[in-house]
Order: sequence, then structure tokens, then C-alpha cells
Amino acid sequence: MRKAKIILSVLCLIAGITACSQEDDSFLNLQNIDGEINILGADGKPRHTYRVEVAENMEDMYHGLMGRTSLDENSGFLFDASIVPADVEVAMWMKDTLIPLDMIFADEKGEIFYIHENAKPNDLSPIYPPKRPRVILEINGGQSRKNHIKVGDIINIK
Repeated sequence: MRKAKIILSVLCLIAGITACSQEDDSFLNLQNIDGEINILGADGKPRHTYRVEVAENMEDMYHGLMGRTSLDENSGFLFDASIVPADVEVAMWMKDTLIPLDMIFADEKGEIFYIHENAKPNDLSPIYPPKRPRVILEINGGQSRKNHIKVGDIINIK
């Protein structure tokens, strides 16, 4: 009887952890976004809204904004880093990308932890964030500064 209680307790704990992780991740259900995201300040006040395209698979993620000659001012490209295998380091680059970009890296809660400003077109140097991101938002170079987007702000995808 005691063994059954221990097993049941462990199963309840696992179910609780799974439910919590699914709830924590719900803000990043990228396949159901309507194409708009908001950047919120750490105080919760809106900073800027972007209309985004979403990389839905590895091919989209690899290709990104390659070959584009322009990007509308309030537009961006959102990468879901969770589709990258866990044993592969997440890095970005500017291969065949013709416009300068700001790359905004956020964690599983949407909190921005790193911003790489004005990545140079066609630069093959890898851009490594200091930790594994959950999402990466690419916007026109200089827009993070222009729109006062900072580390600690939130990418709100709800």
C-alpha cells in the first residue's frame, strides 16, 4: 500500500510539473498568433507593436529574412528557438541578408535578455546570445533604440 502511495505521489508531482510548464509556455503559442506582437516595458506599459511573420519550421528559421531588400518599419520576423534541437547551440547570422537588423532575444517568459543592434548585411559571423533563447525577433536595424526597447522588456505574444 505504501509503495502505491509513493508511486501515486510521484505521478501527481510529474503531472503538476507538466501542467505548470505548459501553462508557463502558453504565451508563446506561435502558431496561433494573429501576426501582431507587443513589446511591453518592464513596467507593463506598451512600447511598440510589430506585425510579424513567424518561422514555423527549420527551413523558415534557416531562411529568415535572406534576400529581402526591405522590411516595413513596424514589421519583423519571429523565430521559435524551441524547434532547434536541445543539443544544438542557437546562433544567428546575416548570410544573404541585405538589410541591417536588430535581433532581440527573449526567454520562455518573453523577457528580453539580449539585443544585438544593427547586425551587418551579409556578415557570416555568428551572433550568439548569452543563453539559449525561446524566441528571437528580427526588426529593422536601429529600431530597438528608436522605440526604446531594452533588456528586461517583454515580448507579449498573448
